[in-house]
Amino acid sequence: MLVDLHQDIAYYFLSSLSPPSFEVDAEGRQSDLPKLRRASADLVFAAVFPFVYTYGGWSPSLQLALDALKVYYAIAERHGVRLVEGRGDLWSPGLKFLLVLEGADILSSVEDLKLLYKLGVRGVGVTWNLSNRWGHSCYARRDGGLTEEGYALVEEAQRLGMVVDLAHASKKTAVDALEAARRPVVISHANVAEVYKHPRNVDVEVVKRLADNGGVLGLTFIPRIISENPTPRDLAKHPRYVKERFGVEMLAVGTDYLGISATPRGLESVDKIDRFVDALREVGFTAEEVEAVMWRNAYRVLREVLD
Repeated sequence: MLVDLHQDIAYYFLSSLSPPSFEVDAEGRQSDLPKLRRASADLVFAAVFPFVYTYGGWSPSLQLALDALKVYYAIAERHGVRLVEGRGDLWSPGLKFLLVLEGADILSSVEDLKLLYKLGVRGVGVTWNLSNRWGHSCYARRDGGLTEEGYALVEEAQRLGMVVDLAHASKKTAVDALEAARRPVVISHANVAEVYKHPRNVDVEVVKRLADNGGVLGLTFIPRIISENPTPRDLAKHPRYVKERFGVEMLAVGTDYLGISATPRGLESVDKIDRFVDALREVGFTAEEVEAVMWRNAYRVLREVLD
């Protein structure tokens, strides 16, 4: 079974010219319903990506976020995918989506989070690659951490029963949010800076604080943050590092399929996930540990976070 903490399904449909239905097993597509079924996917964090490229930079767009929600509602209605709204939905049979806002830039106040909650959103990323009123991104020139409003955002998200996602956050933003959090949080799609240095990867202090928080790190398939010429075995070096120092309880998967233009060799689509499983076994993970990484750890967090 697989829980994937990040796929950009709506972004794919909103940025493609006449894409085939998600029910079609499209050649060369990183993820669709047939491939997810072959991967035994049970739950996918479906990203609501609220940014539009404006010829030289990215700008947040509330309309784009609403359009992304329309995509997910349409997939749910036409193809029987359940949208997770509470803890009880986790046990529903079949594929499920949990909707996550990737970057809180479109929110003008903490109260806006309640409106998104009513629209079915059950997770919020504090930042994307741009710093905002809530916190600083991993690409910030000056790491100012979580802002005062950001503390309120984390508190309100957890009060509502929403997943707080610290992917793309700066180190200080992540540390501040982990100190403030009263429930587990996730870093949905990132790897480990001690294995491969990149601004999107998290360093050992953040990894330790995440372990102490009871949260999970979604190992991601973004090639440029794995290694120079990534393979499944290169990717497996990241969880091996975490396992040796902190155990397997904080490890999960967050592929970033449909949000990346290239993939590691051998992991071109989600139905090839067994090659990553094989790589985990090759670096010393037992069958039980693999199961924990692939879905059990993520479900533990969701049971603690969702209402």
